[in-house]
Amino acid sequence: MPQLRQDLVTQRWVAIATERAKRPSSFSRAAAVPVPPAATCPFCVGHESMTPPEVMAYRTPGSEPNTPGWEVRVVPNLYPAFGPADIEPIVSKEGPYETMTGVGIHEVLISSPSHADDFAQLSAGQTAKVVRAFVERYEAHRSNPAIRYMLIINNHGKEAGASLEHPHSQLFGIPLVPSALREELDGTRRYRAEHGGCAYCEILSTEQKEKVRVVAENDDFLTYAPFASRTPFETAILPKWHSARFEEMSAGQQVNFARALHDLTARIHTGLNDPPYNFYVHTAPVHSTDDVDYHWHLELLPKLSIAAGFELGTGLMINVATPEAAAEYLRAVDDNAHSAGASPTVH
Repeated sequence: MPQLRQDLVTQRWVAIATERAKRPSSFSRAAAVPVPPAATCPFCVGHESMTPPEVMAYRTPGSEPNTPGWEVRVVPNLYPAFGPADIEPIVSKEGPYETMTGVGIHEVLISSPSHADDFAQLSAGQTAKVVRAFVERYEAHRSNPAIRYMLIINNHGKEAGASLEHPHSQLFGIPLVPSALREELDGTRRYRAEHGGCAYCEILSTEQKEKVRVVAENDDFLTYAPFASRTPFETAILPKWHSARFEEMSAGQQVNFARALHDLTARIHTGLNDPPYNFYVHTAPVHSTDDVDYHWHLELLPKLSIAAGFELGTGLMINVATPEAAAEYLRAVDDNAHSAGASPTVH
């Protein structure tokens, strides 16, 4: 019989369509065809003049800004969705409607000089450099009074919204706290008021005890398939300590987060033949002082299904792969070669 499941934090319902459930292996796509670098790729080495001037880069000693020699490079988006960030937003009315000027920031974080290597192919060390860049860019903007929320995203593959093939992530800084975050903030406060603890810490404890939805873990992070997964193979990375802010990780925690992210993307890449996906980091709003109930985390959603009329009309997602089966499948992906950035295998 189909089952409705409720998310512990947001109280959002999803339908797990057990009668329509597919075997996890049936989601594996045809292998992606490698795409050679384009002569016009603005993120490739030697094309630095095709982007706005870099705002940060990790470089070999002696190399000059906006020239070759970089390992991770951060530039303003050439066509920003938000900006500039040096003025306060202006709120106004248009009849019954409210508008706000779209001040903010929009940066591109280029993962490596390689045109083809995304997180699954990068070394764990290179992934750690990308994570360090995430944190440093958060820190660079968190005191800006015009910015109320910052979001790191990664769109992997054209179907996931990647407009350029060269692997990159993006940082958005916006003048409001988005509704998706408000749902989680409200949910964690409600849970503490009703149960006296952190909802995400309760999830962590439950998943570690039951183990059926756990994909992998290390000393600092648990990777798991959420109980109320919205889509097939939705996964999340959750810190094992209670923390509201992604950007406050220690250097050692950053390394272990990079290992968890590298491990997860390698399992998705190998087990499902490199599907398109989106991931994003949810952290507390930058200027809030009442976020002690929150627990930051990463969410990754492969693009393996399409929201149709029912989902759009109700807001209730139908998932045709149980989280337990998805986690079992991803656990079986051989991770022996992950530390070298090589492609693992499926047992």
